Amino acid sequence: MAPFSVLKIGRIIPLVVGLILAYHVVMQVEGGSAATSVRLTEEEELELERQLNILNKPPIKTMHTRRGVIYDCIEFYKQPAFDHPLLKNHTILKKDEATPTTTLHTTLTSEIEGCPEGTVPIRRTTKEDLIRAKYLSAPSNAPGDHEYRAGISLQIQGERFFGTHGIANVWQPKVNPDQFTAAETAIRAGHIEEANEIRFGWMVYPGLYGDNLTSMFGYWTGDGSHQTGCYNTLCPGFVQVDPKYPIDMYFVDISVTGGTQYALRLEISMERETGHWWLTLEEKIKIGYWPSNLFKLLGLGADYIYWGGRVKSGKDGITPVMASGNLPDRWPDTTGYYAELQYKKNDDTMMIPSNEVQFIVDCKESYNALWDNEHTILHFGGPGGGNCA
Repeated sequence: MAPFSVLKIGRIIPLVVGLILAYHVVMQVEGGSAATSVRLTEEEELELERQLNILNKPPIKTMHTRRGVIYDCIEFYKQPAFDHPLLKNHTILKKDEATPTTTLHTTLTSEIEGCPEGTVPIRRTTKEDLIRAKYLSAPSNAPGDHEYRAGISLQIQGERFFGTHGIANVWQPKVNPDQFTAAETAIRAGHIEEANEIRFGWMVYPGLYGDNLTSMFGYWTGDGSHQTGCYNTLCPGFVQVDPKYPIDMYFVDISVTGGTQYALRLEISMERETGHWWLTLEEKIKIGYWPSNLFKLLGLGADYIYWGGRVKSGKDGITPVMASGNLPDRWPDTTGYYAELQYKKNDDTMMIPSNEVQFIVDCKESYNALWDNEHTILHFGGPGGGNCA
């Protein structure tokens, strides 16, 4: 089926930021279609092994997808989230504990059979994952490597938002190894430099996943991406709850231009009883949540919402395809879209954004966004290929 601060890739895996590249052990790190030679000392090799032992918990069960991704079923309270110092004594409400997912009629297809009761699927971190994170965090003097968006934002003076809902169609754009392309829903509280922020959507990101598949992603930060936050479960934070659908799973079904559209129905909303921000897919699949302990500002609600596309150019400055690669033309089967957009007010009523929305198109030479107020559909996308810097 369905700017904020530029992310500092070095924050993806804080445990390995201190590694320094040297010239002993040589590894080929795949980043999509290209490989990067990285040289490591024996000490760095040992440090990587130590970090892998911390990140990869002893599994109750291991599952392999057809495309080579490995998921381990980890006991609920031993998942990476609970390594966070603020979550040491964290408890989850009984009604929200991980239990086998009932069969739902949904185009969200998982290639894993699901974890036993009391365990959750966590993608296994590899040595190559850690090295890619280090490689991508290295300083660069290249003129490119910028992020651009095409979509709409919602910000109403004096208003707080406690949730957002929408349906996004799913594409598989081609990208170079040092680019990414995504469609996202994002909420934010506070000034951009110290923002509490949550993002969720789909993306093609060889530097993060090591492949060119379209995968779900979640990102959080409690301080504008300075010292906290990461993607998915690559650092303590997001609590995985569903035993079958992990937050970083890849999509099996992809939309076709002028043909079948596969879309993802998603909702991010605050649970008033706890202050946790829950991710729910297809109305009934509660993937997991970002605990209230991670945020100082989002406890009062969000003051900013963004819907649309986001891309990162390569170090040569060239931008990738966004969504289908076509500029929006109000036909939902030819470009990216977010449909049935809604936001939740303080009294938990769902509202439809209308004339309050503001367009954000950072690179009009390559991308665009159109808002159909009558049908509450955002159309976005573009071919990329230019240098927008």
